[in-house]
Amino acid sequence: AYKVKPTGASYAIDTAAPFLTGALPTDVRFGPDGKLYYSDWAEGWPKSKKGRIYAMFDPARLNDPLTKSTQQLIASDYTKKSDADLAALLAHPDWRVRLEAQYTLAERGATSIAPLAKIASTATDYSRLHAVWALGQIARKDPKATEALRALPANAEAEVRAQTAKTLGDLRDAASAEALVAALADNSNRVRFFAAEALGKIKHAAATPAILAAVRANNDADPYLRHALVMGLTGCAMPEQLVATSQDESPAVRLAAVLALRHQQSPLITTFLIDTDPLIVRESVTAINDAPITAAYPALSALIAQPVADEAIMLRVLNAHFRLGTAENAAALATFAAGNGSAVLRKEALALLALWPAPPARDRIVGIFRPLAEKTRPADAAAAALTPHLTGIFAAHTPDSVQASAIDAVVGLKITTAYPDLHAIVADAAQSSSIRVAALKSLDQINDSSLAAAAAIAAASDLPELRLAALPVISRLAPDAAVANLTKLITTGTPKEQQTAFRALGAAKDPAADALLLAQLAQLAVGKVAPAAQLDLLEAAALRSDPRVKQALADRDAALAKDPDPLAPFRVALEGGNAEAGRSTFARNPIMQCVRCHRYNEDPGGEAGPILAGIGARESREYILQSIIKPSAKIAAGYEIVTVTKKNGEALVGTLIKRDATGVQLKTGDGTVAIPAADLKGVESAPSAMPEIAALVLTKAEIRNLVEAVASLKTPVKPRDQIPLRALRRLDAN
Repeated sequence: AYKVKPTGASYAIDTAAPFLTGALPTDVRFGPDGKLYYSDWAEGWPKSKKGRIYAMFDPARLNDPLTKSTQQLIASDYTKKSDADLAALLAHPDWRVRLEAQYTLAERGATSIAPLAKIASTATDYSRLHAVWALGQIARKDPKATEALRALPANAEAEVRAQTAKTLGDLRDAASAEALVAALADNSNRVRFFAAEALGKIKHAAATPAILAAVRANNDADPYLRHALVMGLTGCAMPEQLVATSQDESPAVRLAAVLALRHQQSPLITTFLIDTDPLIVRESVTAINDAPITAAYPALSALIAQPVADEAIMLRVLNAHFRLGTAENAAALATFAAGNGSAVLRKEALALLALWPAPPARDRIVGIFRPLAEKTRPADAAAAALTPHLTGIFAAHTPDSVQASAIDAVVGLKITTAYPDLHAIVADAAQSSSIRVAALKSLDQINDSSLAAAAAIAAASDLPELRLAALPVISRLAPDAAVANLTKLITTGTPKEQQTAFRALGAAKDPAADALLLAQLAQLAVGKVAPAAQLDLLEAAALRSDPRVKQALADRDAALAKDPDPLAPFRVALEGGNAEAGRSTFARNPIMQCVRCHRYNEDPGGEAGPILAGIGARESREYILQSIIKPSAKIAAGYEIVTVTKKNGEALVGTLIKRDATGVQLKTGDGTVAIPAADLKGVESAPSAMPEIAALVLTKAEIRNLVEAVASLKTPVKPRDQIPLRALRRLDAN
């Protein structure tokens, strides 16, 4: 079903066709009897703690003489076979037989060298390659086998030359170096590939000019060959020789030098940070940060003085300053954050300053565990660097995302002199509502003395978002009047106000809050609480210690446990979510990873599941919730795999296109197939490949946000030629 063909130094797919669909295999193995066995866990997601093993075979081939003889050979004792018999088996069609013959001949040692060398030189089938590999095994103990291998590079068969070069490299045979250098000019990319890798393993310094010439000749046309040549340079070239190529007119040569310097972790790679080719600059920057080459951090950090548009470069420049960790580095980050660069990069600079006192153990860019020597650093350096720039950063024209990051940095670094700035933001009508809310929440977090005044300003605002943010603060500061005010909001307020009121009740100190929540739980039981606020009511009640409230929640859970509707416990997540938070769950949740199988439209994502663009206009919220909680309940059109059994016993597996009173239409590997209803015996759907784990790994609030995010997708899929160019670039970058 899958075949490959030689392409340059490697292979490419030649033909590919679906072999098995509608199954969830966990392992696959060919048996000695010629059958293909695979296992699965019976019922899809979640795993059923059951299992099955299937055997797949062609009945007409089970009694094939070759199948029978192969089974007997696999079961036989190879140590009792003659050298001639083993040599003949090196050409057997079955890989297992060939490999066992190879290993047995290798175990016999010196007596096998001559016959193996003859096979490698003269055979025209599989046996010649197994002979080369067997000689390589023997050569680890007997140098005479290495001598036999040295005579093979001139073999007329390219793959024999390639595998011989590989084997000599694995043996670190310095005596073969000159022959391997000559092989760099072979007419086969496969031979050049293994010769370059072998030279790198042997570390033959004299090969450097020839490897560079091969890099220039390849000119990046074959990426596999480029990789092998880079590995050759890594082992053979001195860093100074690689740096000497910085003025070479060939970008391919300069790029290979950068990649080799990365493998050598040489700080001399900084020479290429000023290359005229943006790709080579990016590769140099990436090498310094990602490898990492810590001695080159100062040179990398210096690029902050001349920012470029390449985000990948600048993120690593900022990270170099963070990891170097001096007061001068903090000042450079603060100056950059106050500049006119992209909001994404300015946010990152501020985030790094906020993290300054407690650097994360994982590298900010690559996520690898790379703790700094200092697990903690004084916050003073970052605070002192940022403080002079805050007035400019908090100007109304600064992007909201940058201001929000600056607010986080002020709170995290405890820059008390900037607390009045936060109060001023709350009062500034020129600022956006989101920034004013963020400032108010920060004042609440630090319990600033101006909190009450700021909350009063927010409560009097004509912006609903700001008033809602003030509500829990005022309720906590004035608990005596809180419950009365919250009761009014719950009774007459908008769903957003009701959500906020319930959250405030959960934290209220007044015992009257328990009575109000108890009454609202009774209203919920008869369906009289706004759908968007139901989950907030339950979450608030869960925070209370009153036994009456706890009993009411327990009674509700017991009733839901008896409900045959699997969605019953989750219907509180149908409305009221935060679409932005839901999009974050879609793209970044480490377990669900929705983006691996779905995409919105032009945004990056997987193709295993349906594109979600326009689903909010086509389907109900209940359908969306069901798709998240019980993905196999109703599989999207074009993605349902079914097994159709006909009355004559024939079975077909394919993607369901249509099913109605006239019959079934399937898309199979052979095309579209229509089965009339009169021929049908049964149609069985396979479980969805989407795991049924949302209820296990997401909170109800996260599920509600995800429903909101998907339901907000009202716009249908755009044709490919209408996708914005920026999106195409992003897809290409990913």
